[in-house]
Amino acid sequence: MFKWQAIDIIRWENPSSELLVWKWPQNLDEIKNNSSLIVDPGLAAIFVHNGKIESIQEESWKWSLETDNIPFISSLKNVMSWFETHDKAQIYFVKTNQITNQKWGTPNSVTYIDPIYDFPVELRAFWNLSFRVVNIENFWLNYVANKSEVLIDDIRMLLVDRISQTIATLFAKKKVSYNEVDAHTVDLAKDLTEATKEDFLKIGLELTDFRIEDINFTEKTEQYIDTVVSKKAQVAWVNATKNIDNKAMANYSQLEQLDAMKKAAESGWSAWDMMGAWIWMAMWMNMGNQMNYGNNNSKKEESLEDKLTKIKSLLDKGLIDKDDYEKKKDEILANM
Repeated sequence: MFKWQAIDIIRWENPSSELLVWKWPQNLDEIKNNSSLIVDPGLAAIFVHNGKIESIQEESWKWSLETDNIPFISSLKNVMSWFETHDKAQIYFVKTNQITNQKWGTPNSVTYIDPIYDFPVELRAFWNLSFRVVNIENFWLNYVANKSEVLIDDIRMLLVDRISQTIATLFAKKKVSYNEVDAHTVDLAKDLTEATKEDFLKIGLELTDFRIEDINFTEKTEQYIDTVVSKKAQVAWVNATKNIDNKAMANYSQLEQLDAMKKAAESGWSAWDMMGAWIWMAMWMNMGNQMNYGNNNSKKEESLEDKLTKIKSLLDKGLIDKDDYEKKKDEILANM
């Protein structure tokens, strides 16, 4: 039936860890009548004739071309019984097991607007993903075509590209502020898997595991974050001074002055530098005193009821007469 009848076994022996798809390199017109097709676990065989898939064998086993009648062997026999040009028919093997522990990240920084602080967040995400071929025919038609081999790294880059296109939109849609990103990595990973699922199925692939392992911000974003943190600290400091009395603030300011001058002297500052530092510290202390002075004054301001109670007490004690009381009461009420 076959011209040269020299080949005994059709098999992908010792599959390379770097390859996902491998074309069997020998001519089909050299196959013996009693040759065997071996499909090892985690592999599938694809029989292609004139660029069209004739049959796919996903079950792992060893079949004899002479006696077995599975669709794959039958298709091979039918084509081999009459074809003349060996390059019209090929056999490919593809890994169908899960390809694990593929580490990668966004090739460029992802940018979105922080929903709380309204500044552009630029970040890079690094992840670990696993995938597998779930629809061999789709994978062949939409990606493999007539390539002699496909590297696992080629598919990893394909997945990375599709994920990177989605991640910026997802971050913006989720309204995740810069300081909450780490707390949402699990949810974001699940949402990214779901958001890309349909797109990957179109080329016969499925993400079986996806985990965001690390996220870091660009230098520009770190500057924005430092500004936000600094402003928040200033607001917190101003709010804290409301509960500090004037004497405590003055003592703290003096201690800060002495400490600053000590460090300045140790650093070899000039007299002019020292004078400038003293002036700056004095202004800082004065500002603190004014803030607390204002706070203390606001606390000491008497209410209308207190004022009326006080003059009524003076009347009851006989310290003022009724005319004085009525006159003062009218003044207080007039200032309401």
